Amino acid sequence: MRNHVAAVALALVAASTGMAQGRSRPLEQTSDFWRELRAPGQRRARTLIEHARRLVRKALRETEGPRPQPHVRAAYLEGAIERLRLARRYAPDNPEVLFHLGRILAMYERPAREGPPVRMDREAIATFAALRTLDPDFEAESVAFELGILHTRVGEFDRAAEEYERALLASLDSSAASVTHANLAEVRMMAGDLEAAVRHYERAIHLAEHSPFGDPARSLALAYFGRAVALDRLGEHDGALKSAQRALSIYGGSMDVLRSPGVFFDPPAEIHYYEALGHMALARAADPSEQPRHLRRARTSWRQYLALSRDPDPWRRLAERHLAEVQAALQP
Repeated sequence: MRNHVAAVALALVAASTGMAQGRSRPLEQTSDFWRELRAPGQRRARTLIEHARRLVRKALRETEGPRPQPHVRAAYLEGAIERLRLARRYAPDNPEVLFHLGRILAMYERPAREGPPVRMDREAIATFAALRTLDPDFEAESVAFELGILHTRVGEFDRAAEEYERALLASLDSSAASVTHANLAEVRMMAGDLEAAVRHYERAIHLAEHSPFGDPARSLALAYFGRAVALDRLGEHDGALKSAQRALSIYGGSMDVLRSPGVFFDPPAEIHYYEALGHMALARAADPSEQPRHLRRARTSWRQYLALSRDPDPWRRLAERHLAEVQAALQP
């Protein structure tokens, strides 16, 4: 077989010589052929990658029309995943295949009849690990960022922090770095290092305030909200409410950014802690006649947090104390 490939290669060298004399196609038109010769299956893999991309576009509804229902979205992603698994068999040394497969596995989610949705986080982690083994520099920042999210989802906060640190080392975009610092702050907080969490949230705020790229308002609001939670857990409740008020001011008093696409909370109870502090901040800034409305919403959020909280939860007692404070403020 080796001799056969060598003979074909010699024939192609001759063809390239003729090309220089105008008897063949330019090199850029033959490059696909050369790649196919060096690594058979690449052309088929590229076709499968494109098919997978189309299915992802349908799943995310990047064109006109309503976004698909969750089960339909999951079906589109399953189709994309199967095509990329096949592409991997055709081209096992193609880092692009592994990169796309890892990202789609990471975004996959199918609702379950009972319990949490079905995800493919462990397979996504393994796929990105295989990509790093194959080519450590391929999309290094994106791979590290995706792994940070994945390790957060499976509760491996120290591993997640390592990946976010790695993403920051590779980052050239201040907007992306702001998001990474905020995510790093979140996992530091979940690991119990509140001082480090505050530092990273403040770094995220600084970068978002000075970034001309991306969506700095969104990044800024999320970082201020995260800083509010970290300060509150440090015992700085007044500073926490001020940070939450700053976050609210960015979107005209709305907390919708906490439930915007791409934002997730793990454990799921966390979002209610964020929203409870937001409602308390709104109550502090409101006219006396409006305060009870915000306090009632804060009470609901604290109750929801406590209902979803799971042991070991180092901040459960603090949430119970805040709930008691809100209930006392609502007494006539």
